[in-house]
Amino acid sequence: MNKIEREKGPWPANNLLSSVQAWVLERLGGQPEDREMRSVTRMMLDAVSGLDRGQRIVNDWKANESALDALAQWCVRFKKGEPIQYILGATSFFGVSLKIDARALIPRPETEELIRHLLDQQSTWESLRVLDVGTGSGCMALAWKSQRPQDEVTGVDASHEALSLARENGVDLGFEDLNWELVDVLKPSPFDAVSKAKKGWDVVMSNPPYIPISERQSMENRVILHEPSSALFVSDQDPLSFYVTIASGCLKEGWLTAGGWLGFECHEEFASAVEALLSDQPEWRAIRLLKDLQGAPRMVLAQKK
Repeated sequence: MNKIEREKGPWPANNLLSSVQAWVLERLGGQPEDREMRSVTRMMLDAVSGLDRGQRIVNDWKANESALDALAQWCVRFKKGEPIQYILGATSFFGVSLKIDARALIPRPETEELIRHLLDQQSTWESLRVLDVGTGSGCMALAWKSQRPQDEVTGVDASHEALSLARENGVDLGFEDLNWELVDVLKPSPFDAVSKAKKGWDVVMSNPPYIPISERQSMENRVILHEPSSALFVSDQDPLSFYVTIASGCLKEGWLTAGGWLGFECHEEFASAVEALLSDQPEWRAIRLLKDLQGAPRMVLAQKK
C-alpha cells in the first residue's frame, strides 16, 4: 500500500477557527486586508468543514488533523497557480453547486448575468426548448433547468471531456433528462445528426470562446496553464467566428424559432461588434447591448422576428 504523503508545518497554535483561519491566510501568503486571499481562505474552510462561515461560528467548529492536512495541501497547490475551484473540485453558479475540473472552463459571474437577462425575457411558463452552445461544465443549461424545470434543455459542446463533466453534473443535480450532444457548431450543418434540432429552439444561448490568442501573454498563468484553451481563445483574424456562425444558424438553418431569443456573452472590446452584426440583419429585433455589474459591455440579446 502506498504511503500517503503528509504536508509539513508550521501548524497553527491550536485548532480553533480563528487560529486556523489566520494560519491558512498566512500559508497562502496573504495579508488580513487582502480580499482575494480572504475569499480563498473562506472557500477552503467552507469545503473542509462542510459548513458556511456562520455555521462554523455557531457550531464552534474546530479543525481536526485531516482537515489541517487538507488545508495545507490546498495552500501548496494554490500557491503553485492552480485555480481554487479546481483544487476544491466544486463551484457555485446561479445557486447551483457544480463539480468542476480541468475538463471545462470555470463558470464566471458574468455568465450568471446572461442567464438572468434571458430568463427575464420569458413571459410564459409553458415548456420551452432551450439550446446552450458550448456548454462546458453544463453550468448555463443546468442553471436554466433549475429555474424552469418544465423546459427541454440541450447542451452541446465540441469537447468529449467537457460533455462528460456536464453529464456528471446533470446526474448529481437530478437533471438526468437534459440532452447532451457532441456538436462542433463551426462545422457545416452541425445539427444534422441531432434529431431534436428539427423543430428549432425557443432560446439559444452561448458563452463561446472569444479571447483573441494575442491576449494570452497578458493573462494570468492561473487561467492559461489550467483552463482549457479551446474554451477560451479564438484567432486574432476572426474573433467573431462563433457569433457569426451561431447567428447565421439561428436564421438560415432554423436553430431559433420565430419570436425566440438569442443571448451571447461577449468580450467587452467586441460586444459592440456583435451588436452591430445582429443590427445589420433585418431578421432581428429588440437588440440589446447589456453591461455587467462592473459597467463593462458584456452581453448581447436579440429576438428573432
